[in-house]
Amino acid sequence: MYSNYLIILDAFWESAVNGLLAVWNDCDESVLDKYEHWYMSEHLPDRVGLPGVQQGVRYETTNPSPQSASPRYFTSYDLDDVSVLEAPAYQAALLHPTPDTKFIMAHFKNMCRTIARLVDYEGGSAGAWVLTLRLGQLGDANNPSYADIDAWRRALRTHPPAQSCRWRLYESILAKPTSAQSSSAASPSPEAKFRPGTDTVAHGVVIIEHLRAADLKQTIHQWLSLPTLQGLLDSADRVDDFIEMARLDARAMAQFRLRSQDST
Repeated sequence: MYSNYLIILDAFWESAVNGLLAVWNDCDESVLDKYEHWYMSEHLPDRVGLPGVQQGVRYETTNPSPQSASPRYFTSYDLDDVSVLEAPAYQAALLHPTPDTKFIMAHFKNMCRTIARLVDYEGGSAGAWVLTLRLGQLGDANNPSYADIDAWRRALRTHPPAQSCRWRLYESILAKPTSAQSSSAASPSPEAKFRPGTDTVAHGVVIIEHLRAADLKQTIHQWLSLPTLQGLLDSADRVDDFIEMARLDARAMAQFRLRSQDST
């Protein structure tokens, strides 16, 4: 019975959640209260309420002095497929931001926004303690750096992070420009014009989830120290760890709206 349940979970993940929108960012300290209110009352529900967005999860750095860490925040949106971000509903949200969105975006810093397809994964349970790897850099069209995604896939299969409850490997849609050149999702976000600086884009993304802080620390200090992993990591790659702050599931939100309507 239990093994059948895991098979169902794996089948659901592989068939229904093939896309990722990942965002790493900082925010000006002076507007953090407004930033949190905007994210939780407007931005996260709006994005998760769009067709094809399964859930949105917000994380904050595990650094005990978060104001000194960068990036401080990480947000992941699980998508049916990256084509969700080409749909009229999502594009309309980008093209017609609210006044609060324009205000908050002007205070974003160190923004990395990556749209990616699922390459491989293992595990069916989510964990609150997360390690993210940003591999390669595609934001600079004149000087991109690429990760060896196939080698990362082999390494994760051969030397999986034993203390994790789930790991996922993604590749940016910009990695294959011929297939993405006509895609609106592959173009810079219209909201980018409100943000200072230029958004960066990772070539590959690894997300490793853990149930406990001790498990996360073991992955950082032992798994990442393996010669195979060290041989794949580039000096420009980013390794960051976070703790989950909030999770909004599209199905739960839909049920809540239905119950709210029924009660009125």
